Amino acid sequence: MFDATLHRLARYWDTVREKDDPKTSPAVDALQYVLFAGPQARIHIMVSSQIAKGVLGEVRENFSTKVLGRVTTPTWQRLAPEIHPVPEPNTLPGRVHVVQGGNTHPTQMLLLTDTEAAEGIVVTGTNEG
Repeated sequence: MFDATLHRLARYWDTVREKDDPKTSPAVDALQYVLFAGPQARIHIMVSSQIAKGVLGEVRENFSTKVLGRVTTPTWQRLAPEIHPVPEPNTLPGRVHVVQGGNTHPTQMLLLTDTEAAEGIVVTGTNEG
């Protein structure tokens, strides 16, 4: 979502921007400001990014916790360069690695159907794997 949001904001700004306006969209600037200053004001941002290449750039340092699932080695190297060696990928649904403070923790995320998520229902049971 983060990548798509930034892309759409930039495209929109290109269509409405006037000659004397700043090159970067004020909305993009505001989003980057929240990412930088938000934690000081106890504002925490969750970002979902499929591409992450060049989009997060220097702001990735503002994320104290990174949740990586089904990502390639180059993506690991961009988003969590402090982790060596890069963990082997796991293709089981809901399996991710949580990166925090230079450590990585294999984690199983909660799996819900769309209906369960919409209704706030938590189903207990076991999953394969």
